[in-house]
Amino acid sequence: MAVTAKGGKYFYAWSTILPDGSFYLPDQALQEYNIKLNSNIIIMTGRNTSRGFSVVCKDLIPNSPLASIFSSLPELQNYSVSEGKTISFKERVFCWAALNQERYITLPLQTWQQFGLNPGNKLLCMRATHLAFNILSEGPYIELAKQMRDILVYE
Repeated sequence: MAVTAKGGKYFYAWSTILPDGSFYLPDQALQEYNIKLNSNIIIMTGRNTSRGFSVVCKDLIPNSPLASIFSSLPELQNYSVSEGKTISFKERVFCWAALNQERYITLPLQTWQQFGLNPGNKLLCMRATHLAFNILSEGPYIELAKQMRDILVYE
């Protein structure tokens, strides 16, 4: 069950990066952003995010401010780079990953490190914009979420 915090922030769940590099994406977030199981997803850092990433709904990109960025990254759009291989562009890091039937993605440990993360990190999944939801490991929202008791935890 997702939780709405003070200030209207919407937290889906906590999820932990497992030793094999796999990570669970909450079903409610996937449904809200119309991301299908057994599909590829786009992952990107924010300009100021040093520890975490956003999961982007690829179908919403063409009519968004991200369209010009993604038009410059055809290898990401058509998944011609290896799964989990990062591409840096305009102060952001991008990659793609396959979302399996069980709602897990798996990234190489080196890719997690490029996002400032490691196995064992417990991350907060939260609503961000109409294009993406965020997965964060530090910052004020983390402290707020730690005070809340009803947020689901996936390990």
